[in-house]
Amino acid sequence: MGWCEAREQDPLQDRVYSPTFLALRGSCLYKFPAPPVTTWDWTRAEKTFSVYEIMCKILKAVLWRYKFSQLKGSSDDGKSKIKFLFQNPDTKQIEAKELEFSNLFAVLHCIHSFFAAKVACLDPLFLGNQATASAAASSASTSKVKYTT
Repeated sequence: MGWCEAREQDPLQDRVYSPTFLALRGSCLYKFPAPPVTTWDWTRAEKTFSVYEIMCKILKAVLWRYKFSQLKGSSDDGKSKIKFLFQNPDTKQIEAKELEFSNLFAVLHCIHSFFAAKVACLDPLFLGNQATASAAASSASTSKVKYTT
């Protein structure tokens, strides 16, 4: 259970968000204007979704599926499109998949976080190496400042 922001349709403004409380109970997802407190509140949900129906819609929407190890590269146009390059394990050919997003910056932030977490999982020394490299860069720039006249 928790609060989230629901996107509302408003012809006067580009984006309008309103607070919405979502709760998962049994096999249903409930949408409330305020958190349910009593048993009677659960009957007053604005909308109820079946988790099974949601999962079926999501699975139907998946157009392709690749493993992280198949990812060979990625790029973006800085506006709305991102391209992923995957290697087919059977044919060894590179396949390009392009996606378009209205908020590319937010998507890139999530992807970067995922990549960083994945690298950290694959190489436990990665985080230690990053801290060492950062400290070395910091001391190098400090030493340059010390000796500049």
